[in-house]
Parts: sequence; structure tokens; C-alpha cells
Amino acid sequence: MTSTAPISPRSTRTARNIASGDTLRRKALEKLTLAIARAVEAASDDTLADIVGSEDLRYALAIAPRDIAPESPADLEAIRMSRERTARFREDMAQRAGGMYDRDHVAAMLGVTPAAIEKQRQRRQVLGVPYGSEIRYPAAQFADGAAVPHLKRVLEALGDTDPWEQIMLLTTPVEGFGDGSQTLLELLKGKPGQDDLRQIIALAAAWTA
Repeated sequence: MTSTAPISPRSTRTARNIASGDTLRRKALEKLTLAIARAVEAASDDTLADIVGSEDLRYALAIAPRDIAPESPADLEAIRMSRERTARFREDMAQRAGGMYDRDHVAAMLGVTPAAIEKQRQRRQVLGVPYGSEIRYPAAQFADGAAVPHLKRVLEALGDTDPWEQIMLLTTPVEGFGDGSQTLLELLKGKPGQDDLRQIIALAAAWTA
């Protein structure tokens, strides 16, 4: 027997809203797919390397379109200045980190394969940053032919922070330890006790909260 129960206006509105939401999502996905394809096509090697090396998808989305041709001279100048600031920042961070090693150098130093170094980076046992079209490794995180003690715990505490910002945090002198002139990496090289280590990890986590 066919039901003749009336359909409530509320049920009709709900169905319409769901259908509308699905349509908006589909259209938004189509638009974003086109935008990302255009951004990747226009991206420089540096931008592609930054995207691939990013641990944060939001950061990857933010930097993806930076090489798309600007629409005005003002946009072009803003992009040029932004790139210069980024280049200066990275140069400063590389100097603070004692220079940058490539993967083969790190592999030889630690006595493992280059593939093992990449796995260590993914597991946050060592820090690697996008540097041009490759990943480089800050020298200051190594001592006596190995990563500094407890580095993994500190890198995990820093979470999804951009790797270049992690270098800045790891190479900034912190107060509350000794005379306040030591960086986190220098503190780790000193093989801190458990109480100091807990404070160091808590400090790293607080920076990213």
C-alpha cells in the first residue's frame, strides 16, 4: 500500500540544504583543483621544494601560488620583496645553524645510507629543511658524528612548525638555563639531566602552542 503521508516543509528544507552543501563542496573542489594545477605549473623549483618539504598542508597551500604571474607591477614588487626577505632569513638561519649539510654528507657522517637519512627526517630524528631543490640538514644538530641527544623528543614537541622556523627556535638563546646564552641545540649537546630535559621539551612545545 502506497504511503500518502505528507512530506513536512522542514524535511524538504533539510534535503535542499544538504544538496546545496554538496554542490558547493563539489564546485569548491573543482575551483581549487584548477587553482592548484595552475600554481604547480607556474611554480619555481624553490617553491616546489618548499611544498614537498612542508610538514604542514596549510603552509603548502599558502605558498603554492606565489609564482603565478602577478596582475600588476605592485604585485610583482611585493613578490620580489617577499622573496628577498625569505632569502635573507634563510641565509641568516643557515649561518646560525653552522652551515648546511646535504644528505650524502650526513649519511657518510652517521655511517648509514642516504635513504636511511630520509627515513630519519620523516621520523623527526633529524631536522631537514627545503633548500633549493633538495633537503639540507643544519650542521648544529650534530655532534661527535651523531645527532645531539634527545633531538627527536624536541623535534616532536615542535610539531608541524615550518622547518625553517624550527631552525630559528633551535638556534635562539634561551633564558633559565646557565647564563642564558645557550641555544636549545647547545643545551642538548650538554646532555641535560631529566629535569632540564623536561623543561626544554616543555619550552619547545610552548613555542608552538
